[in-house]
Amino acid sequence: MSWEGIDHALNRVRGEAARVALDLAELDRHGAYRLIQGADLTGETRRRWEPEIARVQRLWKSHEAFSAVVERAAHVRGAGGEDPRAELDLLLTGASVALPTGENVAPAEAIARMTGDYEAVTETVSAIETAWDVLQPRLGELEAMWKEVCTLSDMVELPADAHEGLRENLERIGETVHGDPLALVVDDGVDTSALLLLRDALDRTRGELRDALRMRDSYEESVRRLTWAIDDVEQAALRTERLRARVVEKISSPEASERLDPVPGLRAAVAEMDELRDRGDWRELGSRLGRIQQAVHDVEDALREQGRVLTELLQRRAELRGRLDSCRARAARLGLDGHRRLVAPYVRAHWELWSAPSDLRAATTALTVYDRTLRELANGRDPDGEAGDRDGASG
Repeated sequence: MSWEGIDHALNRVRGEAARVALDLAELDRHGAYRLIQGADLTGETRRRWEPEIARVQRLWKSHEAFSAVVERAAHVRGAGGEDPRAELDLLLTGASVALPTGENVAPAEAIARMTGDYEAVTETVSAIETAWDVLQPRLGELEAMWKEVCTLSDMVELPADAHEGLRENLERIGETVHGDPLALVVDDGVDTSALLLLRDALDRTRGELRDALRMRDSYEESVRRLTWAIDDVEQAALRTERLRARVVEKISSPEASERLDPVPGLRAAVAEMDELRDRGDWRELGSRLGRIQQAVHDVEDALREQGRVLTELLQRRAELRGRLDSCRARAARLGLDGHRRLVAPYVRAHWELWSAPSDLRAATTALTVYDRTLRELANGRDPDGEAGDRDGASG
């Protein structure tokens, strides 16, 4: 090897030695790598990481052996004396690096192996870090929610094991996040479904406890307001029932037959709250208050809907009456008022709309026949070709 070639090779291995040294220093300072070293890994993450421990150890020892060869080559190159090119050629291109595996390889091969080990280690570190970056903030949120649940539980004097299931679930998830984050990596994505389910459960429990605390501090006021709301519902129910009775008297319809009487059930539910108050069951009281309030809202919506339906029935009858009168007036203008083909549908529609209770479906059918027949007669499509027989008009 020429001196130029030797110097070029020496510079290259010096650069590689420096690069690997920087990689090792960066790895040693890497936050996730330090966390991994101090973590009690389990499951899939431990299975993935155990081979990397050996790689890191091998990487350090290989770098030490490689650096020793580089230092020896640099010393020989600078020492002078007899022509050292044969020794330098052996150091720089021969099997001069004694790897910890027991092999002796050329510097180029040692560089390739160290690079492969470093990339494998950093790939695993990156995978664990990515999982932690997704999971740990969510776990921190769950732990904060759990602390709030515990504080609220103490404030409403619940037993220490009131939420044991949530605590155990949080503990299991925490162990997985800290010790086996790769167990939650699926198809290159992090599965957070278990954390989301626990978050929903904690949020629901926290809401119930907040309701319980509010209930403890404002029970009388809450019950008073709830009673007023039920009083309003009772008045709305009475108005709806009066409207329903009027509609049932005037119109025959299944939609008017349903009778809503929700107030007794609501008042009984409020009465039961006093029993819970006497037992100091503030959590159940908070939940019960929320359910009764929702029931009141639902009843209000049902009463409004029933009122709308009943009002529309009366409006529908008025609309049909107006349409029948309009058709009768048009027939009179055309001189067809007493036509024998118009008498029967008119009498049927009139009877259904002015009798009590009215059958709006039958009236609609009769009015449709009357209107269609009138249009046919007005357009000269009377199959009998007669001007009309008005004997039945007075019917």
